[in-house]
Amino acid sequence: MTNPNGTGRTAVAIVEDEKEVREGLRYFLGLDERIRVAGCFGRAEDFLAWIGENPDPDIVLMDIHLPGMSGIEATRALQEGHPDLVVLILTIFEEEEKILDSIKAGAKGYILKNTKPEQLLEQILSARAEGSPISPTVARRILEEIRRGGAGKAADYGLTPREREVLRDIVDGLTYRELAERHHIAGSTAKKHILHIYQKLNVSSKAEIVRKALDEGLI
Repeated sequence: MTNPNGTGRTAVAIVEDEKEVREGLRYFLGLDERIRVAGCFGRAEDFLAWIGENPDPDIVLMDIHLPGMSGIEATRALQEGHPDLVVLILTIFEEEEKILDSIKAGAKGYILKNTKPEQLLEQILSARAEGSPISPTVARRILEEIRRGGAGKAADYGLTPREREVLRDIVDGLTYRELAERHHIAGSTAKKHILHIYQKLNVSSKAEIVRKALDEGLI
């Protein structure tokens, strides 16, 4: 995505109803020269009105519980009107239902508010390039839900047994390095397995893999 301010900086919009949290995020993100805070909003409706008249930011940090329209409803609306926009849910909630509803609504990532600041920063920056940060504890909850509800529905997609193992690890939140260490393979081999999985499933991000795994019981 081309940054609307014409620079290499990542433009981020924040939708958070708690003023202290909102201003804290604005201050913290504003300290990094790689990021430009495009706007801060206490209501989803205000953000939707703003984005209708301004260039799309690269990333939106979206709280779930907002006055009026919820973050999940806003994410669904953005998916319809701005499908290329990267929405990251930033919340305190870890309930499976909210996680799954957010992903199904079109969120590209789900990050907990108790994430360490430096990790939050890197997840935001990685989302612009790679698409889908998911906090490890959230990934584990998603995996638990898949295992509970996905039995007996699995599609094939030509995945090899090793690729199914790697797919499970991807959903569980493992990095390339962790994948390589777990399976005692080179990092380049781990990346090759992941590339094959993305190609076979016809997906381009971790969030899409999670959605497909949820819908079709792939693991």
